[in-house]
Amino acid sequence: MTVKWAEVFLIVLCSMILEMGAPVAHAQVSAQARIVANVELVQVPVIIFDDKGAVATGLKKSDFRLFDDGVEQNILYFERERVPVSFVILADLSSSMTRKIPFVQEAALSILDPLQEAQQYADEYSVFGIGNRSRQLLPFTRDQQDLERRLPLLLTATNESTALFDGIWLGVSKARQEAENQHRAMIIITDGGDNHSRYNLAETTKLLEEADVPAFAVMAGPSFELPAIFLPQEKRRNRSSTGKGSNPQSPNFPLSVRADDYIGPAERRGPHNMKVLTEATGGGVFTARDEEDLPRIVRTIGLAVRYRYVLTYKPIRVAVSRDKRQDVAGDHSSHKIHLELYPKEEFRGYSAPYYKRAYHSVQ
Repeated sequence: MTVKWAEVFLIVLCSMILEMGAPVAHAQVSAQARIVANVELVQVPVIIFDDKGAVATGLKKSDFRLFDDGVEQNILYFERERVPVSFVILADLSSSMTRKIPFVQEAALSILDPLQEAQQYADEYSVFGIGNRSRQLLPFTRDQQDLERRLPLLLTATNESTALFDGIWLGVSKARQEAENQHRAMIIITDGGDNHSRYNLAETTKLLEEADVPAFAVMAGPSFELPAIFLPQEKRRNRSSTGKGSNPQSPNFPLSVRADDYIGPAERRGPHNMKVLTEATGGGVFTARDEEDLPRIVRTIGLAVRYRYVLTYKPIRVAVSRDKRQDVAGDHSSHKIHLELYPKEEFRGYSAPYYKRAYHSVQ
């Protein structure tokens, strides 16, 4: 049987692109493992918000400048289309989030397709709960109506410690094993603290650098806390006006301080943890200051993931000697990507593009 050369080229081209996009490490593998690929074409998914904070639309290939290890690249393919996405929803249900459970529930519900296109585009969702250990509460499903019914029942406080990093490992592992869509995204609803994981921040960051799963963290402002009347009885007693559980009031401090009014080290590290982890994937951290902000923020993140731009290029590099610490043929190396909108004055106020800034390869 005769095979046309055009068909052969198309098959080879698709194989090279899929090789770059396919995950090559399992969550159980040591975090020191590195992705090493023989790179012919590099795909860079990009998310951009305009000067009003909406998902940027109508951008052209000429609006982007793309650099690989400081060398400007020729963008071969430029596309933007609605893609089916497998969403991993990580919901922090630990004790530090007890008073913010309504926030967790609302954020999880808001990621569902606001345009009701899920059936047409086959989006799917899996939900994970984070406590002393992370658990998959719901396997991947496309049934949004069922999700809307079940999420408030699944997402309830555990009064446990926070194994957030372990939850990220579990979410990435399940996405690799079970997700049907090529495009995946992780939505982390948390205060960012971790005090119970086997994995640490550096190991988890390394995992996310190697995974093809952009991660976005949604954090709650103080207005999302439940009033004390909804807390367990023993906690309400500590918050009563009798002062039980309170420290003596300092003459120079205008308010009495209760024993349970503190920000622990895990919570203090939370925003930093989320920034490090999400930026490693090309994602970011968003904080809902008020209740009405939440659906808008989460829906916008969902739209941005579903309608992201994809830029494809074949790396052009300047080969120099080892003493200048640049790559030569055959080296295992990490390559840095830099992307900017051009000309800059036309895109003043646009958010810096969200994209993965490095990859590993064999030249």
